[in-house]
Amino acid sequence: MAQLQIVQNVNRSMECSSCGAAGIAACDCGAPYMPASAAAAKAIAANPGKSARALSVETGISEATLRRASTASNDAVGTTTPQGLVGPDGITRRQGLDGKWRRMPQRKSKPEEVIPTEEEAEESYQLHLYQIMVDYIADMTEQTRRKYFAHIRRKYRDEL
Repeated sequence: MAQLQIVQNVNRSMECSSCGAAGIAACDCGAPYMPASAAAAKAIAANPGKSARALSVETGISEATLRRASTASNDAVGTTTPQGLVGPDGITRRQGLDGKWRRMPQRKSKPEEVIPTEEEAEESYQLHLYQIMVDYIADMTEQTRRKYFAHIRRKYRDEL
């Protein structure tokens, strides 16, 4: 009985680690092929001050792959600031495709939520109730206001 062998071709974006030829077995140099994401990480590490567009033109790796690799390297380092070169003024800059240096975009961090203590929460709640009652009393007619104050005097006679 003959055995049936199933071959599945997987075409991933690869390049030769030695000569840089793209594709599957596009060269005969014998060097192992590396994924485009690894080549992108290597290119970003070698040129941290260049933009993804500039590196894309220089290396032939797609701009999207370079952006993903840059984000992955930032996440691995634990920084929210994109990689680039820090100038003497402390501002991170990156060189674009046109050769100009530009400021890097900064991610805005969310402010930490402050949870009030129980006493602060109660005080805030009482102030809120007071403001609501002041607004209600201001909207009442004179006759309704007199009835309301008479009711308050009767109910809370000992506290007044």
